[in-house]
Amino acid sequence: MPDKSPRCNHPEAIANILVRILEKTPAGGATIEDLEEAYEEVKGSTPSRKTIYRALERLELLFDPLARGEDLEEGEEAGPGRSTWLDDDLPGPMAGIKRSKRDRKTYYLFDGQMAAPAFNLDESIYAALSLYPQYRGMLKDAYHKIMRKLLAETLAGVSVYNLLINEIENHVHVAEPAPADPETFAHLISEIFTALRYKKRLRIKYVRTYDGVETERVIEPYGLLNRFNNYYLTGYCLSSKANRIFHVVHIRNLQIIEDSSYKMPPSYSLKKSYSQAWATWTQEGGARLETVRLQVCCGTAERFRAIKFHESQTLTELGNGEIEAVFQITGAHEMVPWIVSWGSDIRVIEPLWLRTKVVSYLREALSGYED
Repeated sequence: MPDKSPRCNHPEAIANILVRILEKTPAGGATIEDLEEAYEEVKGSTPSRKTIYRALERLELLFDPLARGEDLEEGEEAGPGRSTWLDDDLPGPMAGIKRSKRDRKTYYLFDGQMAAPAFNLDESIYAALSLYPQYRGMLKDAYHKIMRKLLAETLAGVSVYNLLINEIENHVHVAEPAPADPETFAHLISEIFTALRYKKRLRIKYVRTYDGVETERVIEPYGLLNRFNNYYLTGYCLSSKANRIFHVVHIRNLQIIEDSSYKMPPSYSLKKSYSQAWATWTQEGGARLETVRLQVCCGTAERFRAIKFHESQTLTELGNGEIEAVFQITGAHEMVPWIVSWGSDIRVIEPLWLRTKVVSYLREALSGYED
């Protein structure tokens, strides 16, 4: 007989439940209350426990059509396609929802370690990293909505991949800088993540940006920074005996030193260390926070009203369409090329040393054309 058991037919709510489980898994799993909240975010009403259990059942069926494996929770009912016994002779799913009981509570986790992944890890990290600036930037809300929508469509059994790709290629053109060798870049990123995960030192050959000389370093990696669509490796350089920043595309060779280990500095935070920096510059013992004031002409002012170039940016209307943009940042000298790129549309008001540095930069650039 066909299966006529009641099912939760709300794919977006189920997708949000799965997303909540994925989010909570690193911290030990999602409680039933977390899943109720995830459901309510989409549907706008508090679900019954039975509704949540049905949603979990559907997720289990998605990952494992045999849907066998664990005892029922209180309030759950066995339905077609699900049994309460274990059959060790049957192969398990590659991924699934796992339950863990602690302190008289049940936690739901995503378990994707039951078999080797069928995807290329380097390519996956590269793809995820490519999306991350949008996740952290202007498209954060849209990113969440799109991913949940795609997941909902998948759970509903609707295949939209080819249609989506064709639509994007017909209407979207990306003209941002990109690595000349994406596979090598992806491999470097993958190795850096492995070193970070297992706290292993890295031996790199690095081409210095200011003179093109290749150097060899041993690094204790702290993390990756992204600024203006460029990725940088930050960490402690044993050669320099100081914290250093390395542009990833300038790394010519990278090896994990397998028999090594290191400890991160106590209470180190990548975000705390660089959130106030304009780009990637930091100073040992703490960097000095400075106020930078820029006068922006009326046309370009619209860009500043629409885009926040730094978390500290504040705007003041000056009349005639012009604005004053104020930043509280460290490493203000890194602003010089960015300021110059706006031409006469932006003028530095303060600090005086930055104004002088911009003038010097422009004169030096002009001297290259005078001959």
